[in-house]
Amino acid sequence: MNTVKKFILHTNFPGHYDFSIYYRCNFTLRLENSSSIVLNAQSKWSQIESFLSCDDEPSLTGEHVGSRELQQPVVLNRCTSNNDSNPFGSTFCFGHQDVIFEVMANDHIATVMLFDS
Repeated sequence: MNTVKKFILHTNFPGHYDFSIYYRCNFTLRLENSSSIVLNAQSKWSQIESFLSCDDEPSLTGEHVGSRELQQPVVLNRCTSNNDSNPFGSTFCFGHQDVIFEVMANDHIATVMLFDS
């Protein structure tokens, strides 16, 4: 029996290292217990970050996380196999529960990775 360990949702946003390699995944993630909070491929990190660190809004699993700051991001610097520099610059990976958001310097989401807990 096979099981899925993770889903990788690519936004295919221009200016990302993987731009035009993958098709855009037009995903919609609705936070549990909330009909007003919807994350999609066009959402900006600043919008999502405010929901994840807000006292009044639920987390991705429906639990209230309380008012807190998210962890510092992991800096991801990709380069080609022949060690050329990446013309698009580094991206920043923010983790929250079983989700990792890869964010570009312009505040756009490049990738959302959903992991099995």
